[in-house]
Amino acid sequence: MKQLFLTLLFLSTFSLISAQDALMRFPDIHEDLVTFVSGEDIWTVPADGGIATRITFHDGAERFPMFSPDGSLIAFTGAYDGNSDIYVMNKYGGNIIRLTFNPAFDEVVGWHPVKNKIVFWSTRMGYANFLKLFLISPDGSGLEQVPMYEVSRGSFSPDGNRIAYNRMSRENRTWKRYKGGTAQEVYVYDFNTETETKITNFEGTDRYPMWINDKIYFVSDRKQVLNIYAYDVNDSGIEQITSHTNYDIRRPGYDNYNIIYELGGKLMVLNLDTKKTTEILVEIYNDAPETRPYLKEVKKLITDIDCSPAGEKALIVARGEIFTVSAEKQITKNLTKSSGSREKDAVWSPNGKMIAYFSDAAGEYNSYIADADGNNAEKLTAFKDGYRHTLKWSPNNEKIAFTDQTLRLFVLDIGSQNIIEIDRALYEHVDVSLDLKPIYDYNWSHDSRFIAYSKMDEDLVYKIYIYSMDDKTRNCVSTIFNDFHPVFSTDGK
Repeated sequence: MKQLFLTLLFLSTFSLISAQDALMRFPDIHEDLVTFVSGEDIWTVPADGGIATRITFHDGAERFPMFSPDGSLIAFTGAYDGNSDIYVMNKYGGNIIRLTFNPAFDEVVGWHPVKNKIVFWSTRMGYANFLKLFLISPDGSGLEQVPMYEVSRGSFSPDGNRIAYNRMSRENRTWKRYKGGTAQEVYVYDFNTETETKITNFEGTDRYPMWINDKIYFVSDRKQVLNIYAYDVNDSGIEQITSHTNYDIRRPGYDNYNIIYELGGKLMVLNLDTKKTTEILVEIYNDAPETRPYLKEVKKLITDIDCSPAGEKALIVARGEIFTVSAEKQITKNLTKSSGSREKDAVWSPNGKMIAYFSDAAGEYNSYIADADGNNAEKLTAFKDGYRHTLKWSPNNEKIAFTDQTLRLFVLDIGSQNIIEIDRALYEHVDVSLDLKPIYDYNWSHDSRFIAYSKMDEDLVYKIYIYSMDDKTRNCVSTIFNDFHPVFSTDGK
């Protein structure tokens, strides 16, 4: 197949992106000014909200902006020259200076409150899981290592004589509510006495220590959701400060009066005196070049392929669009033309008259059917959330099987649009993609009366099950061995 597949992207161009549409990350605050990252560029906005100003414009990623103690400078990690190094600029975005030139990854952590040096962690003195903290002056001089053997993130006491820190970094991991061997704790190191004290003792996550006056604030999921807690340096008491329930607090920044953090893509500010949080409403004006319409070659972006029952056409999914290709005339036709949504898992009906596919055109993945030319599309399901995959028609063209992120296998009756649950897997392999999660290797019998599939049982062995559509029963036909990918013979036996 040597055809060149092209699809037009009809995307609207917005000059204004609201706070609800723009992802705002890595915030920091200094009195009346906030800095954050959106679109891998650094922005500033007044602390009480308003129109944001972009202060970096490079194609590379700029992250982790942190104000200097006097608020005149912003240190950040930039990839201007390919590697991630430490840079500094004034708070308006001018006079950008590169400070580190080591091939290791360098990430800004903050500023030293007394030395006026930038604090950053780096892998330059060891392997990736043994991080060290370093200090460097805004002019690139005075590089020094903080004398602890393992430290990923830290915050110095106001007098600079102590530091609250995490040994390990897990901020970029995707595992929530982790309680394993690399769960973070908060430690305090005294540079004068060269002693270390562990101030938290929770089996889960205690991260991002922030030493503000006589308290060490940190983020913890000790009540399931990441919230801010405060450790009193004088009496060692721990107090919960925020009580968010829907989203985790991510990547906080702070000054002497406030803590700013990400919450569900929004920027929130915690006033340390009142212990009240408020959202910063931000307007981001951007040229948004990625949203302009353009032509895209998609022949190398094919994700699904199916053949029509008669073999005269191929059904192809590439970059979220569905195409048919004539085997004889080599004509490519875009059936969906929906650049604003993603279509996937397209399959022919056994009689060749219809196609079924998933689309998120309505916001979440739901099943659709259309005729063989893509016309008369009909939405069959109305799921409000979740991920679904692996559509398979019944041979009689009346039903469609699919599975979802909860490891359940369903059958949809096309005529009535009723959905029945066939089975659910309670065990799974972790390190496979969602589309290969159980139950995914199901197949229909040729009379559409049975579905065969495999799933992992409590002994962690894959076994074959057969479900009867007539009497709604399932039977395991495997023994002690791993069995999978069942297929019925043409005689159904």
